[in-house]
Amino acid sequence: MKTVELWSRVKEALYKATEAIVEKTQKVAEKAKESTEKTKYKVEVKKLELNIAKKFAELGNKVYELHLKKGEENPLNQEEVKQILEEITNLDRELAQTQAILEKKIEEEKKAMEQPET
Repeated sequence: MKTVELWSRVKEALYKATEAIVEKTQKVAEKAKESTEKTKYKVEVKKLELNIAKKFAELGNKVYELHLKKGEENPLNQEEVKQILEEITNLDRELAQTQAILEKKIEEEKKAMEQPET
């Protein structure tokens, strides 16, 4: 199978998954009537997770593409691969920060619900 065909199929599947997850996240948020701020962070977490998955697919495609070129040096030494790895690292860092904020919001909401009304 050609690399271009493989990448096209992977990319199409990822885009469909992205659309489905965002749509489901939005429906869950509406049904649960969660706070706007908390919902915003949940959607952002899902988007970041999907962006990371896309970058991993892009990385795999690039490494496979370089593998097919006989005589190439180690793919990890290629500038394009290094750039993708850096993007994944940045997205992962952003995801961790967003998840921490979301967890804090959830904890604040739980504490507010536990306090007796005055």
